[in-house]
Amino acid sequence: MFRVFVLALTGLPALLRAETIEALTPRANYLLNCGGCHGLNGVSNSRFVPNLKDQVGFFLNLPEGRSYVVRLPNVAFSMTTDEALTGLMNYVVFTLGGAKVPKDAKPYTVREVSELRRIPLTEVSLVQMRQRMVRILIDQYHATSDLSLYGEGDYGTSQ
Repeated sequence: MFRVFVLALTGLPALLRAETIEALTPRANYLLNCGGCHGLNGVSNSRFVPNLKDQVGFFLNLPEGRSYVVRLPNVAFSMTTDEALTGLMNYVVFTLGGAKVPKDAKPYTVREVSELRRIPLTEVSLVQMRQRMVRILIDQYHATSDLSLYGEGDYGTSQ
């Protein structure tokens, strides 16, 4: 009986943590998983981490941009479930992305996020990929030039 009690207690923290994470709102998940680097409201030190506020929504103009934001390694490898990550991505894109989200953009579905996160962007230069998309978004979709304000030196910008 004592062994059963001890075994139950050793699994309890993991079970409680899993249930707690699932119970969090998308904003709470953002604050816990992304806010430390991207800022509480999506405004960061853009020398090191791209701003999200009024910028991330632009990426949904491009099919590869839509998949890019989910396939980023820190997103794809998140410890959250597909359901929680879907809520988080919709919060990031549609709330933090603000009015910059294309009018016809549809929210991410659990199935889409589940499929995209299983092919993380680990075999490409994220900087080069982002720079290419940013140039297209500025040139063809009238994205603000602030979208290119990320990094310096080796990290470069598309200016």
